[in-house]
Amino acid sequence: MAKLSFQQACISLPNGVQGVLAYAPQLTRAHVSIAIAAGYLDEPPALPGLAHLLEHVLTTAPLETSSNTSLLTWFAQHQGSLNAHTDDYITDVHFSIPANKLEAAALTVARQLARPPLPLSTIRAEVAAIDAEWNARQNSAQMQRLDALAALADPQHVGAGCRHGNAQTLGSDTALLLEALTTLHRAYYHGGRVSIAIISPWEMVDMTRLAQHMAARFSPSPPNAPSLAIAPRWSRQLSAKVASTGNTVELLWPLPSAIARHQLIALSGLADSVQQGYFVEQFPDSITDYRATLAPSGATDAFSLLLSGTAKQEQVKALAAALSERLATFFTTLPGTTPNDHDTIWQPPADTVQLAPAWFTHARRQALARRFATPPSEHQAAPSPFAAGNARWLIGNAPTPASPASPRAVDASPTPLPTVQCWCGQYAVDEDFGALADNAWAACFVPGAMIVPSPLTAQGLALQGIVFKQESSPHGSWVIVMGSQANHAMVALLEKATLAAPNAHEGLLAQQLVQRLAPLPATPALWVSHGTEVAVVCNALANLASRIEKHTVQASLADLPSSTAIMRTLSLPGTSSQRLLLALAEQHHSAAFFQQARYDHHLGYVAAVRRGDGAPCSLGYVVQTSKDAGSAGMKQIEERLIAITDALWKTSNGVLQTYLPTLTPPETPLAALILQWQSLLAGTNQPLHRLGQQSLHSQALGDLTQINSVGRWQTHWLDSAGHYQFNESAIEELGKIDIVGG
Repeated sequence: MAKLSFQQACISLPNGVQGVLAYAPQLTRAHVSIAIAAGYLDEPPALPGLAHLLEHVLTTAPLETSSNTSLLTWFAQHQGSLNAHTDDYITDVHFSIPANKLEAAALTVARQLARPPLPLSTIRAEVAAIDAEWNARQNSAQMQRLDALAALADPQHVGAGCRHGNAQTLGSDTALLLEALTTLHRAYYHGGRVSIAIISPWEMVDMTRLAQHMAARFSPSPPNAPSLAIAPRWSRQLSAKVASTGNTVELLWPLPSAIARHQLIALSGLADSVQQGYFVEQFPDSITDYRATLAPSGATDAFSLLLSGTAKQEQVKALAAALSERLATFFTTLPGTTPNDHDTIWQPPADTVQLAPAWFTHARRQALARRFATPPSEHQAAPSPFAAGNARWLIGNAPTPASPASPRAVDASPTPLPTVQCWCGQYAVDEDFGALADNAWAACFVPGAMIVPSPLTAQGLALQGIVFKQESSPHGSWVIVMGSQANHAMVALLEKATLAAPNAHEGLLAQQLVQRLAPLPATPALWVSHGTEVAVVCNALANLASRIEKHTVQASLADLPSSTAIMRTLSLPGTSSQRLLLALAEQHHSAAFFQQARYDHHLGYVAAVRRGDGAPCSLGYVVQTSKDAGSAGMKQIEERLIAITDALWKTSNGVLQTYLPTLTPPETPLAALILQWQSLLAGTNQPLHRLGQQSLHSQALGDLTQINSVGRWQTHWLDSAGHYQFNESAIEELGKIDIVGG
C-alpha cells in the first residue's frame, strides 16, 4: 500500500513565528502543535525543573477569560485533548479538536501561551505535581536513560545534571518561582522562537489566516534575547551505562551546530529508510530489533539508532564505526541533501497508526531547525554527523545474577493444541479506507504471554513491503501484518517466533489500571482478510500458543517509591446503546472529574476518565497519588471517588439524553485495521465509530433504564509494589443513581 501523503506548506508568520500547514480533507479532527524553541537545557542552572514547571502552569492556570477553566479543562469540555512536553531544546503544547472548533481552540491556546496568568496557587500546586511525578518516575527506564545522557555531557554544561525537577530543586519560595517563571517566559516565549503546525480538513487559505491570527498573539523577539544557538554539550566520553532491566544499546551521532533545514529533513528521511529494513545484514545475531530516530527525546541534537539485544563494549565500538561509514555513504545518496522544494509533501512513516503523534513529532523537528545555525551558504553542506569517531553510545545491560536473560522464555514442553477463535473477511474496513479493499492482512493474539518474533522481523518484512505492528501487555500480545501475501508472512513469523512471560508492568500505575478496562479473549485468536492458507495460519498459531506456561509477573520491589492508583469502574454488557452511552459519558465527565479530583479534592496528581469499548464495555475514573496515606487515607480517597462519580451521573442525566458522542473515525489504514481487530477481540463485530450517530432516545433509552439491574460498579487499587485488589459494589447501590429519567 502506498504511504499516506499530505499537501504541506511552510510559511513565515507575523512577529517572527514560523508555520507548517498540511491539508487532510478526510480528517474530522484537527491536530495542532505550538512549539517553543526552548527546553530544560535553557533554564537557569540553579533551578532544575523550571522549564517543566512553566509548562505545567501554562496548561493548568486559569484562562484569562475564565477563572474556573484551564486549558486542560477547556479541551475536556469541548471534546478535545491537550498535552504538553518539555524536552531538552524544545517545549511543545499540542492538541486535537473537532475541526469545527479549531479556531476557538487555537486562539485560546495561543493567547494562554503568549500572555499567561501565573497564580501563586497554581505554582504551588504544580510544584507538588512535579514532585509526585519525580517520585513515581525516578527509577523508570526513561529517567535512567536521561541520567546516562547526562553522563555523556561536558561537566560544565547544564546538561550534565538531571533537569526533571522536584520539590527540593524548585524550593518552596513561591514568590521567587513566580519571578523566575516570568523571566523565563519573557526570554523564550516570543515569536522568534515559536513554531505553529496545523494539519486539518480546512483549506490552506483558511489555515494560513488562522495561523496568522495565532502568531499575532505573540510578541516579537525582545532586545538582547538569548541566542537560539545550541551550546555543544557532548564531552569526549564515548559511552555510558544505563541502569535498566532490558538489554539495549543506543547509538547516538551528535549533529553539527550548523546545519540547514533541508539537511535536517534529509536526516529524518534517512531514519525512515533505515527503519524500512536497510542495514539488516549489518547487525550481529545478538541484535533482535532496532529503531532509527532523528532527534530522540532527551537527545534532540543527535541521530539515534536504538538496538535491542546484547553487545559487549568492543563489539559496540566496532559496530559504531561500521554503521557510521554505511550511514555516511547512504546519507549522501538521499534526496533532500541539497536544497529543493520537497517540503510541499508530508509523508508519515509507513507504520503510523495515529496521525496526531506523528504530526506532533514532525512539528517538533520543524521547530528544532530553528536551534541550529545556518551554514554560510545554503548550498554548502554541513559536516556529516556520521564522521569517524563522532558516535556515542548508551549500554543498558540487564542484571544477570538474579534473573535470566531477557526475554524469559516460556516455551517448555508443548501442551495439547488449544482451540483458536478465527475470523475471516474484511468486516467493512474499506468503509474507513477504500484502499483496504485491495489489500491483505493477518492478525494473531495470544493471551497471557508475549509473542517474541525472530530477530529483525519488522525490518525484514518492511523490505518486502509488508507493514508489521505488535502490541503487548501483561494480559496478552498480538501481532498484525499488512501487505501482499500477508497470510504467508504470518505463517513464517509464527513458525519462527517464541513466547515469553509478559514484561513487568511499565508506565504510571494509573495507566496500568486503565489497561484492565478492555476485555480480551482467554484463548488464541486469528483474523485474516482472505481465506487462502487460513488453516495453515491457524495451525501455526495453535502450535505457538501451545507452549504457554502458567506464570506470574511481579514488579521489582527494589527502591520503589510509595504510590497508589485507584480506579472506580462501571461495567455494562455492551449493547450498542450502552457503548454509545459510555462514550458520551467519557466525553461529558472528563472535565468535571479532572477539576474535582485533582484540584477540588486533591485526590492525586493524575485524574482521568477512560473507556474500554467492547462486550462488556467499561468506564473508569482513575486517580494516582504519591501520598503515603495508609489504609485510612486510601479509604478516604475511595469514598471521595465514589461521591464524585455518583454525583456526575446524577447531574448529567439530562445531558446524556440530548447529546451525541463525538465518534472519531480512524485516520490511517493501519488504525482502521487495529480498531476492527480490537473490536473482534473485545467481543463486538464493529468499532464504535461505525455504529453511526445513534441518538439516545426511543429503544436506546429503554435499554439504558436497565442499567440499574445489569450494570456493575467496582473499585480497583494498584500500588507501586505491584499489589492489586478490587472490590465490587453492591448492585443495590446502583439504584441510588438516576442514570436516565426515573
